[in-house]
Amino acid sequence: MIGITLMVLDHIHQMFYFVGAPDWFSMLGRLVAPIFLFLSAEGFHYTHSRKHYMMNLLVGFWICNISFTLIARLLPNPKVVLMNSIFGTLFLGLCFMWVLDGFFGKRKYPGKAVLGLLGLIALTILPLLLMSSLHLSGMGLSVLLTLLPSPMLVEGGPVFIITGGLLYLFREKRWAQYLVIIILSVLSFITNGKGDYQWLMVFSLIPIALYHGQQGKKDKWFFYIFYPVHILILYAISSLFFV
Repeated sequence: MIGITLMVLDHIHQMFYFVGAPDWFSMLGRLVAPIFLFLSAEGFHYTHSRKHYMMNLLVGFWICNISFTLIARLLPNPKVVLMNSIFGTLFLGLCFMWVLDGFFGKRKYPGKAVLGLLGLIALTILPLLLMSSLHLSGMGLSVLLTLLPSPMLVEGGPVFIITGGLLYLFREKRWAQYLVIIILSVLSFITNGKGDYQWLMVFSLIPIALYHGQQGKKDKWFFYIFYPVHILILYAISSLFFV
């Protein structure tokens, strides 16, 4: 619930920054992605069906893209661009975890892992090639990006996808997981400076360190429903009452 609470604060800032939503909402939101990536690595390890887990995230990605596109057309808001969909990032992160498991897991499947890696590379390159060579119409491009989660276009891009994979690869070495997040935070600070809040993700180590490896009370579908619904509600309020 810590990650979800911080996520909501981040999205409140996204939707209402232009009417004075405090910047510290967004600062706290920088902790969210590493927490979700860490939990997705845990979920990938413990789930009864990796296929169903990945499919749920892919369907969530489609639902978010379709619903966000529709509401943006119905309620245009020049102050807010609805590019949210952590489902796409988590889906591709799980795909990368599956590839890594094929190479380094206890039950290796290198042949399938190579095909999976080629698939991720194709998802990276294909949308960019189509955009540049086929000159797709706005509608055609929108449909393409709705159906195909590309590593270059999802939240966090390849960096978050690789981070998720590394958190899975090192899930039995918590110190190595911490090191991955620390290195990512340092690189973000060096690259973007302290004015870019992304380096604050280093503080996600606090809730991650408190994780004890046991699942609390959970509703399987809560996050899949809550994520798009709360964004749609916040966007609608922002568009109807503050623009």
